[in-house]
Amino acid sequence: MTKPLIKFIKYTFFYLTILTLAACAQEAEPPTTTSSIGEIPAAELNSRIENSNAPLIIDVRSSEEFAAGHLPGALNIAHNEFVDDPAASIALLPTAKDAEMVVHCVSGKRARIAMEVITAAGYTNVNHLSGDYSGWEAAGYPVGTE
Repeated sequence: MTKPLIKFIKYTFFYLTILTLAACAQEAEPPTTTSSIGEIPAAELNSRIENSNAPLIIDVRSSEEFAAGHLPGALNIAHNEFVDDPAASIALLPTAKDAEMVVHCVSGKRARIAMEVITAAGYTNVNHLSGDYSGWEAAGYPVGTE
């Protein structure tokens, strides 16, 4: 198979999986709340981390990028894992569908893909880190490598 064909099949499967997850979530029980997808500024997230009141931070960059530096307490689930095996990625998240989460990558593209999968699975309190990791690092906020 050619690379474009493989890519087409992969992304078609990805979007069909999202639609299936959304349909299953709707069949299971009607939503009682609406999705809240917003932005959280880096300064606010940093303050919440410092006060031990941080939401679940999901870093969707590659494991190599994550190892080079990441937000304190972040969980690394690479965006391609959301694409290749959405069910396994969702299984790593809290069971409470209203759990607060912040998703980021370097520039936002991969984060948006992961957020589509997360919200399609019924999560209702998902936010994007304004400026992503590059903005966080440029602002001089702490990064970990552990």
